[in-house]
Amino acid sequence: MARRRARALRPDAALFVDLGFVLALVAVAAFAAWPIYETWYLAVTVAGATALSALVVFTGIVRRWSWLSIAGCLAGGYLVFGVPLAIPSAFTSRADFLAGYRELLAATVQSWKRLITVEMPVGHFQALLVPLLITMLVCTAVAFSIVFGRARWYGALVPVMLMPNAFAIAFGTTANGLALHLGPITVAAPRHVLVGVLALGIAGGFLVWRAQHARTLALREAAAASGIRRSGGTAVGNVRRIASAAAVALVGLLVAVPLSSTALPSQRHVLSDAVDPVSRLNQYTSPLTTYRAAFESTGGDPYNSPVLTYKGDAQQLGRLRLATMSFYNGQQFTVLPNDSDRASAFSHMPQLTSSNHDSGLASLDVTIGKAFDDALGSSAWLPTVNGLSAIGFTGKNVNQLTDGFYYNDKLQSGAELAGLSAGDSYTLRAKPQARPAPLASVTPPVGAVPETDTIPDSLTQWVQAQGVGGGGQGLAELIDRLRARGFLSHSLEDPGLGTASAPTWRELQKNNPFEQSLAGESMDRIGDLFSDLLRQQQQAGADAAPEQLVAGVGDDEQFAVASALIAESLGFPARVVLGFAISDSVTDASSIPACSGGVCEGKNLTAWVEVRGADQKWVAFNTTPQHKIPLAKKPENTSVPKVPTQVQQHVATVQPPPEANPSGGDHQNNEHTPKSPAGPAVWLPVLRIGGTVVLALLVLVAPLLALMLVKVVRRRERRSAPSATDRVASGWDELVDTAVDLGLPAQGVRTRAETAALYAAASRATDSSTLRTLAHGADAAVFGAFDPTPDEADRFWTQLDEQRVRLAAAFPRWRRLLALISLRSFRTGGGER
Repeated sequence: MARRRARALRPDAALFVDLGFVLALVAVAAFAAWPIYETWYLAVTVAGATALSALVVFTGIVRRWSWLSIAGCLAGGYLVFGVPLAIPSAFTSRADFLAGYRELLAATVQSWKRLITVEMPVGHFQALLVPLLITMLVCTAVAFSIVFGRARWYGALVPVMLMPNAFAIAFGTTANGLALHLGPITVAAPRHVLVGVLALGIAGGFLVWRAQHARTLALREAAAASGIRRSGGTAVGNVRRIASAAAVALVGLLVAVPLSSTALPSQRHVLSDAVDPVSRLNQYTSPLTTYRAAFESTGGDPYNSPVLTYKGDAQQLGRLRLATMSFYNGQQFTVLPNDSDRASAFSHMPQLTSSNHDSGLASLDVTIGKAFDDALGSSAWLPTVNGLSAIGFTGKNVNQLTDGFYYNDKLQSGAELAGLSAGDSYTLRAKPQARPAPLASVTPPVGAVPETDTIPDSLTQWVQAQGVGGGGQGLAELIDRLRARGFLSHSLEDPGLGTASAPTWRELQKNNPFEQSLAGESMDRIGDLFSDLLRQQQQAGADAAPEQLVAGVGDDEQFAVASALIAESLGFPARVVLGFAISDSVTDASSIPACSGGVCEGKNLTAWVEVRGADQKWVAFNTTPQHKIPLAKKPENTSVPKVPTQVQQHVATVQPPPEANPSGGDHQNNEHTPKSPAGPAVWLPVLRIGGTVVLALLVLVAPLLALMLVKVVRRRERRSAPSATDRVASGWDELVDTAVDLGLPAQGVRTRAETAALYAAASRATDSSTLRTLAHGADAAVFGAFDPTPDEADRFWTQLDEQRVRLAAAFPRWRRLLALISLRSFRTGGGER
């Protein structure tokens, strides 16, 4: 133990190289982990973990602690310094700092799974720096134990210090990033390739230097013991060896990088691909199905009560989005698809909850009102804005609300699983919304195929009966006619006009009679709506006055769905959005009134439709039916139309509420993309699979080929040594290395004559007299008074090659193959011991 302590305190070249190797791979690991976090606090975590482990391990070895004591001290250091190193959010207040230690203990176990369920980059969100802190602390502690303990098994440093890089790969993102084109070479994933080259290059260089260092020490000890000194290599020879190694490495890179680029898929598979976190979003039904609850004037009276309040740049943002529904299953429009795939799921997006003070962003402060639950039910959908850049929660529940916030960037919709209550507030920051393009100017995406499976036949017949064209102009005309021929009604029973202080929704149409309206958005309900419109048009005639064509009854629930299905039938991807208008610029005379005075009440809840054009931009338009012209009176003597309309009744299977998955990934919605042509090329997957197999074989075989090449280069250098003496002496070393790789003992302290006798006895195929001659020739070249001539050196190598072949012939073929890739001659020093 005393010798071990002395070695720890006595620095030498190997110690500095080992420390340099550890610190270099720490830097590579930090670089590899940057895409996961993208916060400069990552440097604090990595540097702090490295310094803490180095201090504890060095102190433990110097003070001769047991390994158990070192591990305990390291755990204590983690508990003390874990909060400042990995939870910077704890510095907001004294109470948060104390709570940070409780969060540290929980994060030690829970943050690993949480890290693969959060949209990246995660920053320092929810103590997600803790897994990196633990990984770096443990790996560097083991590495420093090997370094300061001066263990002989220094090779273990390589797998230990590659573990942090493996952490960055396993918990990283799935994207390969933009390809890098360098002339004819294409690097598909430049960042990952750079990390791999740096990590493996540093590890390989470290092992080569360590082996060379051990060999040098062995030669030095042998020279000190025998008094015989070998001539060192020349500078030209050293440069030539370095150049050869560099050339081999460069050739390997030039071969491996292009092959890996052709075999790499567009996305990598990481741990987050296999984890499907459970979410409570599957408890919530589509918010559009409870739309009419906001227009009730009984109980909590959500119609006249504040659902939420706001202040800020309302005119620049236009609307508050509560939920975006892109998937229609024949029964209802839903936020998530029935299969609840990961690509359409909500996820934690720490980059939204971090501070964002970019100039030019509009800001809106929102506070949940007392009627939020009455109007929307126990909803998890959080009102946000289009183009959200940042969200910051305030109040006493700031941490819980931040942790419970999920977002779908594709849908521009947020969810709050921590639960919302009156008084909860937050600030939204987004780019000011430009005035949307007119609906008539929008064109459907190229190659878009109209939806037909969930469109009622009566809708198709009504569209055909209008005789308008397609595209945005036809869609705009159809929506205008639908709204003008509809009549607004929110219930089956007449709620009355109410009072001046507590009116009902009937105040909008107090001069018109009440009309019953069925709830629902199924194909049957929408089909009945268009059947009524089509029947009235057939009875009144195509040239009838507008007031004679009003026949559809409903509210935003039915008319938004009907409008979206019309857009789908014309080839426009469409989605329904539920929310509030907070600016009069986005409403019209028939729309639900916009919020006023910074207050949104139940009467302001509305739904609109967004369609995507060929430019990939979404264009919003209102769908609320008019409320000023009553339903047209039906003729007393109605005759059967000459061409009766057959409305097919669709029976849609009731689908259970979709499961939600608040996990990250790329997002999808109900967007229509051009169908790929039939019969894809067969050679493409074959080429990908073949490239992957070839790459895997190269990865496995490349080290073996490199080792064989190194042995060939070593033999050539020995054979072409500058002096005949060195050529003879190194020739004997080549014979010994061959024997060692075959499994025979190294020369050690034996004389060359004794070694020749040993090898002759082990292999009957060799010529014992020739081996003795080679041994005496090597002794004469090293210890003799005269140097051998070049011809004698050439004859020596000729006999040597013959004996090497005979020596190997005594062993089975599998043993000879293993000798080609054996490292024993490098590890034992072979003939140079």
